[in-house]
Amino acid sequence: MKKAAPTTSSVTGNQFSALRKIKRSKSDPAESSSPANTAKRARQEEQVLEEADRIIASHSPKPKKAAQPLQRLFEPVYGAVANSEEHAISLIGLKMGEFAPFQGAALVSVVKGAVSIAGAVMVASEDKEKPSFLPCYSPKSSSFLVIESVPIPSASALNATPSSNHYNHAEEVRISDVIATLMNKLTKCGDVFDTILAVKSIESSGIFSIGKRAPLFKDLFKLTVLSELNRDARVNIEGFSLVTEPNHPHSILNIPPSWTDATNQILEAPTSPVVCIIGSKGLGKSTLSKHTLNRLLSKYTQAAFLDCDLGQPEFTVSGQVSLHVLRDPILGPAFTHLKQPLQSCYLGATSPKNDPDWYISCIVELWRVYLAKIGRAVPLVINTDGWVKGMGFDLLVHALKQIRPSHVLQLGVDSMSSAALAKNIRDDLAAILHTPDQPASQVQIMNAEGFDDSLQRGSSKYNAQDLRSLAMISYFAQCGNVDSFARICITDAGYKCPPIWKFSSSIASRTPVSVPWNAVKLRFLSVEVPFSQSLVALNGTLVGLVEDSTPYETSKPTSDAETEPTDLKIIPSSIQIPPQSQNCVGLGIVRGIDPVSKLFYIITPVPLEQLKRVNLILRGPGVEFPASIWTDGFENVRSAVPYITYTAAEGIGAIAKRPRSNLLRKKNI
Repeated sequence: MKKAAPTTSSVTGNQFSALRKIKRSKSDPAESSSPANTAKRARQEEQVLEEADRIIASHSPKPKKAAQPLQRLFEPVYGAVANSEEHAISLIGLKMGEFAPFQGAALVSVVKGAVSIAGAVMVASEDKEKPSFLPCYSPKSSSFLVIESVPIPSASALNATPSSNHYNHAEEVRISDVIATLMNKLTKCGDVFDTILAVKSIESSGIFSIGKRAPLFKDLFKLTVLSELNRDARVNIEGFSLVTEPNHPHSILNIPPSWTDATNQILEAPTSPVVCIIGSKGLGKSTLSKHTLNRLLSKYTQAAFLDCDLGQPEFTVSGQVSLHVLRDPILGPAFTHLKQPLQSCYLGATSPKNDPDWYISCIVELWRVYLAKIGRAVPLVINTDGWVKGMGFDLLVHALKQIRPSHVLQLGVDSMSSAALAKNIRDDLAAILHTPDQPASQVQIMNAEGFDDSLQRGSSKYNAQDLRSLAMISYFAQCGNVDSFARICITDAGYKCPPIWKFSSSIASRTPVSVPWNAVKLRFLSVEVPFSQSLVALNGTLVGLVEDSTPYETSKPTSDAETEPTDLKIIPSSIQIPPQSQNCVGLGIVRGIDPVSKLFYIITPVPLEQLKRVNLILRGPGVEFPASIWTDGFENVRSAVPYITYTAAEGIGAIAKRPRSNLLRKKNI
């Protein structure tokens, strides 16, 4: 009987059969001893040995990781919550590994142990007389935040140097005494809690009244109770509800393990990292950016944030690229923590497609400002937009080559997913960014799991335009320069958060600021507007308020002076504004124009001290404020509404505004 020729062994059965194959090959009498066969056999044996080494290495015992506590949903048992209705304070007891999703907003402080919220680790303060509270916002427009009991870290810069905003010295009842009383109630129940959290009302901030200005968002912070499970938690804080139902239909923020592994590796970097988050839209770049920022703030006392996303920025309204310095973690969606940037450039569009060169110039300028004013000792997180195809990918690569971050977190979905072709970046960024002549400046590419919209349960009903409208309404309702996310140290149990938003009156009814025509220059971005139509194109629009240090030769009227606004100083769109000479201090709405007194009337939350430095008004074509601002306050008016017509639009350049499918009928408001 003829002996069968030896076949290549498979590693799917017994993975160590490759070693036996080598032995059989050496003793097989059927093999020829010719030089050619000997060389071929040697190459085969070398390949098999390499495969065997790989198999043995994969089965070698690996160092064991520290045991992690088993995660379980918070159970609203008797004694886990203690309330003080008089002072609007509640204590919540958690055991190690227990997590509690919540909807609403509140001030949160750790009394015992440590908790993790959106990547931020909060530990109990050593100063029991002045506990520090952080604002947390968990509305229905995004996934619910989760409070998780975690082991106390070895060191935490987060609580070592708190940047508190408010102290209350004229206390009647000390908050430390109220907390001590509630602690006794928890311990009397017999349960031993590893973590105890203090929750205080933030109702006086005004955030719960946002539905008055936009009916679409009226239930943003109100939890819909689907069963009696949620009623047993009994946290008597207005606007704060624990989600204790195991299968609540709304999505809950779940941090993928790949995010934790990536941020752990970044935190182990010997120098302050520069981290860039990239990926297609809808994968969770903003969430990962905040998570990375919060993790960095657990090690560093401050961190910088460069926001390159024009459509969905994190700290400003759409249409800007901006640079920020932060000292407190970000616990909430974008509209809850809008702030004045260190430096900002206004592009007036939600996409860089109209002027990509100007977009890149602004990013490079903000990177230069980071190096000059902040320094590489402070870590930096860069959030990019979701345009990663065609020209968008070219812009991304150009920006990465200019900045050369230390780490790039690339979000994507499973290659077997139906969304992989549209969502994943297929180009090899490591090869594109590799520089053989500069080995010390190599960019480390790290892949991370992105959110797959097709697999998400209970995703938000609000689209990107709704979120932009939400940020716009929140921005124009701001009161002064109070940071909505800054740490607060409280001594008085009766302390109330100062007003941060004012939603009691419509935005259009606010008192505008009068600006003389000759005090500012005008520029229309990406378009050329006839001089005679300048006031028409500017009235009732959203504009950027900019400090500009560059002199320009403004255009002169050429026709009859009676029909031309001769006192206007307009910069032609053909003249590019150097990004290093401008800084956008905020946005405004041109409420009206007085051609007799030659005044602009502008509604803006920017303080008067900063407005005095504004000398340039930019009108962009791609950012609109929501329709609710036009109609707010006129719901019961049957006469004409300013800037609104129900007939066909007339006049030069007249066109219907973008149609909206999410406007509520009056009977549904």
